[in-house]
Amino acid sequence: MSVLWGFVRNPVLLREVRVRMRGWRTPGIIVLYVGLLGLVALLIFAASMRGNRTVGFAPEVGAVIYATLAMLQLVLLVLAVPGLAAGAIAGERERQTLDLLLVTRLSAAQVVFGKLLAATGFALLLMFASLPVFGLIFLFGGFSLYRLGLSAVVYVVTVLLLGAVSLYFSALYRRTQTAVVAAYGVVTTWILLSPLFGALTYHVFFDLENPPVWGLVFAYTNPAFGLAAAAGLPLSQMTRLYSPILTTDAAREAIWWKYCLIALGLMLLLLWRTVRRVDPLRPAARR
Repeated sequence: MSVLWGFVRNPVLLREVRVRMRGWRTPGIIVLYVGLLGLVALLIFAASMRGNRTVGFAPEVGAVIYATLAMLQLVLLVLAVPGLAAGAIAGERERQTLDLLLVTRLSAAQVVFGKLLAATGFALLLMFASLPVFGLIFLFGGFSLYRLGLSAVVYVVTVLLLGAVSLYFSALYRRTQTAVVAAYGVVTTWILLSPLFGALTYHVFFDLENPPVWGLVFAYTNPAFGLAAAAGLPLSQMTRLYSPILTTDAAREAIWWKYCLIALGLMLLLLWRTVRRVDPLRPAARR
């Protein structure tokens, strides 16, 4: 408990939160974010009311709205987190304030974790602010609170992983622009190309009777497939891309927790490397 309280009382985190919460920008972004999700849900519901067969408040409509909003929220988080975290350390270097942080009683690990929690905390705030929208959709039926909880776990793990990746590039490069471009480039390229690599692996280059096990790395490291496995139908249909080797529904559903374990491992590795680069006592941190 004392360790957790120490993270919460981190001066870097408290300063970043106070600065970010000042003014109208943060409430405005939250309202815009929730409004966008609500608008998309309203448009899908309006589309279901049109046509020859009116569907209205039906479980299948709720499932479609939930699947759309779940994937849309993942896309928005992927776009938001690198922009929030990639300039955290590089920005301190540009303002020439990083050395001032490092000569305080704070360790390099406290600085890095404070920056991580400050950057990802706002993204998690956006995620939790969207819960009322998902609560309204729950009235339609079509998905369960269990699936919503699993999706929330995938969101939290993904946000932390993206924050760790962005912080690593922020510590690797001296300029904020370079760190932001590198973080967005790596994250978006991998998320977009790994489904393509998976499709080529299991449906083009290899015999379906002897599919390679290593091809599952494209599923276990992609948040889209982790979310699809956690959210259930109709998103879980995405996981059938790996049906040549994941032949059962249980094996495909297990993608979400395997993704979470691998993502947490990558996050810890990247944070360890980031701390080593920030620590002025390490040779790698010499500038």
